[in-house]
Amino acid sequence: MDKYLVKMPAKAKNNETPEQKIATKKETPKQTKTTKKTTEKISNKRKNENTPEIKDKENSEESENPPKRRSSRLTRSTRSMAEGGTPSPEKEIPEKLPFIKYNGAIKYYTESQEIAASADEVMQWVEKQTDVDVVPMAFDMEWPFSFQTGPGKSSVIQICVDERCCYVYQLSNLKKIPAALMALINHPKVRLHGVNIKADFRKLQRDFPEVSAEPLIEKCVDLGVWCNEVCETGGRWSLERLANFIAKKAMDKSKKVRMSKWHVIPLDENQLMYAAIDVYIGQVIYRELEQREKAKTKNEKEFIEKNGDAAFKAVKALGENFLSKINEVTL
Repeated sequence: MDKYLVKMPAKAKNNETPEQKIATKKETPKQTKTTKKTTEKISNKRKNENTPEIKDKENSEESENPPKRRSSRLTRSTRSMAEGGTPSPEKEIPEKLPFIKYNGAIKYYTESQEIAASADEVMQWVEKQTDVDVVPMAFDMEWPFSFQTGPGKSSVIQICVDERCCYVYQLSNLKKIPAALMALINHPKVRLHGVNIKADFRKLQRDFPEVSAEPLIEKCVDLGVWCNEVCETGGRWSLERLANFIAKKAMDKSKKVRMSKWHVIPLDENQLMYAAIDVYIGQVIYRELEQREKAKTKNEKEFIEKNGDAAFKAVKALGENFLSKINEVTL
């Protein structure tokens, strides 16, 4: 019976014929070998792409051709230009201006008795100014600075009440500020002014406990804040930028001098000139802002008398600051 039985081929999986199965078995090693080579090739390519040479090349290409960034946010200057206006004065690129030249006297003192005598002399001059109620006095300070230890002790106070003479008082040898100098800066007729002057008073109080900062802060004038009020500008001002904008002068803010050793006696000629110019130009800026404020007040008053409050408000809304006199209403 068995000899009449025909042995049928076994049924292949996945409906494959035996011939197909054999062919598949034969091709599998070849495919595996090829796949292995391809994998090694890709791996080597990725490895090569991560080498320092390739990275340096990519970084160089990116630095030469940086990707463009798009931003929908408009800056203050961009907004004002888009609206048909011009950027505010403190944002404009400053023109090339002549440097400040100070040809006045510089009176420099380092000892307590000399400083007291000089301060008393200035105070007597202030009291002789009977034709005015307020005597403006430019005030500034210098101290050494180190990136390791930070700001040092207040070393220099410079003042100017007359553009022809600046006083430089070095405090390095002093344990206490002379009473005459304290009486001068607290004099009821003296109006101290400067840029960021309140911070100077607070530092002086930290370094010399006999100084009370608050009374000085109450009656001082920050030139940057005053400029914003008179000229209707915005932002924070430095003395250098105020000199550009108000006095049309450039300041030589040499880092070598600005970061020098202000506590070392004696100061050299460059330090003395730097200290004197800071208060000299401060006094010039004060006088100019004072004149602008008087002119603005006068122009506003005359305009209101001639055209009325409604016209005044309308013109102000159009951006008129009344620093220059206008004769007609343009609506």
